[in-house]
Amino acid sequence: MRPYELVIFTQYYVQLILAVALAAVAIFAFIEAARASGYAYQSAFKRTKGFWMGVTGASAVFLVLMAVQASQFVGGSLFIQLIAATAVGVFLADVRPVVSVRRR
Repeated sequence: MRPYELVIFTQYYVQLILAVALAAVAIFAFIEAARASGYAYQSAFKRTKGFWMGVTGASAVFLVLMAVQASQFVGGSLFIQLIAATAVGVFLADVRPVVSVRRR
């Protein structure tokens, strides 16, 4: 195997693993957004449940599509992955801890 072929295959597998991991985290965030009640969002002074379900759902859809593209040797958009992962990260870091406390 030539060195540039090794680089191409390594890049492919790293991109595929990253895309699948981001899609899994986005699906987890969508499930967590759905589990909390609407009252938990209101009492935590966060945006509504519908807003966060929409954001995490759209992010999950885009990240799953990017994972499918990455599995077919088609380069996905890293920019879309970055935007979707940032939205999911904001939910998981800022909203989920506060809402999960109110859910109990």
